[in-house]
Amino acid sequence: MSQQTFYFRCIAYQEKGGSFTGVCLDLDIVEEGHVTLQEAMLSINDAIISHMEATAKLGFPKELVLRPASREYWRKLEEITRPKAQKLPLENFRFYSVQSPQQNLSYA
Repeated sequence: MSQQTFYFRCIAYQEKGGSFTGVCLDLDIVEEGHVTLQEAMLSINDAIISHMEATAKLGFPKELVLRPASREYWRKLEEITRPKAQKLPLENFRFYSVQSPQQNLSYA
């Protein structure tokens, strides 16, 4: 019997209320209400293992292996991985104004 390898995309993040949530984006498994990020990560990992063990007993039907999470969680992935804008140090920034003598224009 050959062994199958699966790769799943998962995220874990802190909710506004302070609890942590883990999500398997490829299997639509959500584990909520955890106290720490590590707890959410372990919980989602355990849920994936349990799901795949049950799926294996059924012969890996596509409807149990290929079931992506809702768009809400994919947006969360985009939010988490979006590059953050760097703040420029204000001490290196100076306001100045220039007046053009020929055209009577001012720039600030």
